[in-house]
Amino acid sequence: VATAMSANLNLAYGALLAMLVVPQYVLIHPYLHLLITAPLLVWIGCQRALIESQKAPGESQMETVTKKDAMQFPLIGSAVLFGLYIVVKFVSKEHLDILISIYFAGIGALGVFSTVRTPVSQLLSAEKLKVLSVRFHWKFWKRKREDDDAFALDFNALDVVLLVASTGLSLSYAYFKTWYLNNCLGFAFSIQGIEMISLGSYVIGCILLAGLFVYDVFWVFGTEVMVAVAKGINAPIKIMFPKALGVKPLPCSMLGLGDIVVPGIFVALMLRFDAKLLLSSQPYFTTNFVAYVLGLVVTVGVMHFFDAAQPALLYLVPACIGASLLTAASRGELKELLNYSVEKRPTETSEAAAAESTVAAESRKDQ
Repeated sequence: VATAMSANLNLAYGALLAMLVVPQYVLIHPYLHLLITAPLLVWIGCQRALIESQKAPGESQMETVTKKDAMQFPLIGSAVLFGLYIVVKFVSKEHLDILISIYFAGIGALGVFSTVRTPVSQLLSAEKLKVLSVRFHWKFWKRKREDDDAFALDFNALDVVLLVASTGLSLSYAYFKTWYLNNCLGFAFSIQGIEMISLGSYVIGCILLAGLFVYDVFWVFGTEVMVAVAKGINAPIKIMFPKALGVKPLPCSMLGLGDIVVPGIFVALMLRFDAKLLLSSQPYFTTNFVAYVLGLVVTVGVMHFFDAAQPALLYLVPACIGASLLTAASRGELKELLNYSVEKRPTETSEAAAAESTVAAESRKDQ
């Protein structure tokens, strides 16, 4: 199973790379380009999220979204969005581009490196390379230094090469601002977002999607803010799909990263639910993934018909939540789905804390 998943991931990486290279020479209709690229990003992100979730607790770097986070996110997102709108309106575009370029040059390099490190290392069998370790205590003001305070970094020669290449790509985007370099960073941010953000439970996922459904509809239909920010900020916060070749300025359709990551983390939750129930056919993931694609098709169709920007979550949220509920109802597993949670219960948390205290006490005795 692991070999098949790895092979499928490699095929998906190849298809995604093709979506960067081919449109530079052969025009792909922007709607088709979008309907290939976005599902690829969601599929890759979900598979990597499943792998990440199966790691030992100390090794996994996943961040779990709590109920409080889900309820606050639309409000925080609205404040940030309106703040960006004010910046776009009152700060000169030249100064804004410089600040954005500096910011994304840094996080872009780390995002690309984190995304390509695993597949490239597996492709080149990097486990055979010598591993170097750097370790130091950053809390230098403490007289008694503990291992928990130490900063440890393990890397090999390939990691150095990839980090340099990722930095070069990120700096190239900051200078040239081409659509394909924008998409390189956007791909990395999308995959990392789906891989590293975990919904705490099915109910939390529904709360988050419902809140962002209202958020998206309000800011797109109710105001000019969302569209103004998307067009006014030249940053890899969207995936771009060229409408022509060899012309300047290059006309592009676009899809915000939120329309990939937000539904993507919900689809990833359904993949983990399949894994928990040991369903090899992955019915929840399959139906939700298909629902996401169909939601995109509807979004594109409505956008084309009305010739106006559309809040994609207006169509994606009902599609994903509806598909999960219908699948559970048809399989007689509605209760299991509604109760599904990956959050630690208070008793589990207290037991873990007690165990850690016991271990710490025993280690002090040994000293």
